[in-house]
Amino acid sequence: MMVLIILVLFTGIFLINIYSSKNNISENLGGSFLLKDHKGDLFDSKKIQKKKLIYFGYTYCPDICPMDMLKISQVYDDNIALRNKLLPIFITVDPDRDNQKVIKNFVENFNDAFIGLTGTKDEINKVIKSFKIYVNYNKKNLNDKSYLVDHSSLIFLMDENDQFLGLLRPNEVSIEKIKKYLKEVI
Repeated sequence: MMVLIILVLFTGIFLINIYSSKNNISENLGGSFLLKDHKGDLFDSKKIQKKKLIYFGYTYCPDICPMDMLKISQVYDDNIALRNKLLPIFITVDPDRDNQKVIKNFVENFNDAFIGLTGTKDEINKVIKSFKIYVNYNKKNLNDKSYLVDHSSLIFLMDENDQFLGLLRPNEVSIEKIKKYLKEVI
């Protein structure tokens, strides 16, 4: 009988820890940020009174990032009303190569609702850290300019106050999934 009580107590404590850690992740994920947009203007996420769809990537990515951006663009192309309520944002994880001009050229290949963001290495690292994005630069040496970047491939949904709403994997991008998090968008 005592073993059963101990087992129930440990199971309860375990479940409480799992539940509370999931809540802490969402409470501490993301937040407001200040970066430079693809037009060269200062972008303050606090001033945007729309929900935000945020994707992290880099413009020199040979395959995954452009394909993910294309998927997001397709959702916007097929649902024009979405742009009034949900701002799609691309944030570079490679500020050394992705300056404002490079970001501008990149986002212009996708739906024109996209905002491309870059910044200094410190500014980008701060945002990456707040969203808990994994990033690894695969440089052969310090002068390597043709390196690949390993990074988390997730799409964040944030509310108007930059609070976390949910996560999507790129293969889950659809208007139905977005509607789940964004009541009455369309």
